[in-house]
Amino acid sequence: MFRIIKKLLGENRFALIAFLFSLLDIGYYFLLISLNIEQKQALYESVTSLVLISFFSFILQRIHTYYHSRSAINVVHISIIFIFSLLSTLFLQKYGSWIGTDTPVYLTFLNSSFYIRWVILFLIFLTVVNQLWIDKHLTEQTNAFNRLIEKERQLAKSEITNLHQQFQPHFLFNSLNSISALIKSQPDDARNMIHNLSDYLRLTIQKSQDDFITIKDELDYLNLYLSIEKIRFGHRLSIEIDVEDDCKEMLLPSLLLQPIVENAIKYGLYGNIGDLIISINITSDNNSLQVIVTNPYDENTVSSSKGTGYGLESINRKLSFLYRRNDLLKIIKYQNQFSAQLLIPQK
Repeated sequence: MFRIIKKLLGENRFALIAFLFSLLDIGYYFLLISLNIEQKQALYESVTSLVLISFFSFILQRIHTYYHSRSAINVVHISIIFIFSLLSTLFLQKYGSWIGTDTPVYLTFLNSSFYIRWVILFLIFLTVVNQLWIDKHLTEQTNAFNRLIEKERQLAKSEITNLHQQFQPHFLFNSLNSISALIKSQPDDARNMIHNLSDYLRLTIQKSQDDFITIKDELDYLNLYLSIEKIRFGHRLSIEIDVEDDCKEMLLPSLLLQPIVENAIKYGLYGNIGDLIISINITSDNNSLQVIVTNPYDENTVSSSKGTGYGLESINRKLSFLYRRNDLLKIIKYQNQFSAQLLIPQK
């Protein structure tokens, strides 16, 4: 029970202040007892004080709902607190005089402590107003921050969608051209390519709705894409995929590998009349997914082609939007080998 109360008070500072005021009121009751004031009158005095504090605190809360200044201490707040604390003290004075008619000790206490109680009530209401101002200020800051985060998320999602759509027309046009070329010479391959392309596009629409998927699902999608490319390029294209078992359920941004492999096929075959072997190595490292796509390339031939590196640059932008980091994609060129290395943090 104590833990529950502690948790509730810790989450709500205003509730904590109300709890402290209750303890203060109990202390006020025992102070009156120590001054030889009868228990009945001490109880009436302390309970009435707590009721007045609660009542005027509620009014302050309602006022603060519609009025919020830039600072907790200002003329309006001080004026309201001054009036409320004076009204409370006057009420307690009149009420105490009524219930303590036959108790000279209590009446003497009321007359001698008027200004002290006024100051104490003033400080209490000042604390309440200050806490109300802090809570409202923090709430406004939190709401503004959440709106900013949501706006950035929507912008990032829109940008990622645009980047993703930039890949599809290039691949789609190439596939349609290949189908057109195969219709007469290899109608069965053309038919298979149409079926695979249909499944590919259907899956693309479904996957584009997901922010993250498992590496296993991403590879299933990638294999469907590769089945189309293998029909286009025949025996010239070979893909070697090596995946650690621990990585299959790890997450990565949806539809991330296809444009990287497409880039490897495009520039690996450019100016190359021989076979192309693309290797995809997927491992885990320090709670991160590491993907390395490697293909052979001729630096002199590739450097003369147009649009080199556009796809990888888009991937880097996508990762930057999602993870707020610019070091998740690395390009390594060594001895006619081109490697794109991805590091995907796991949340």
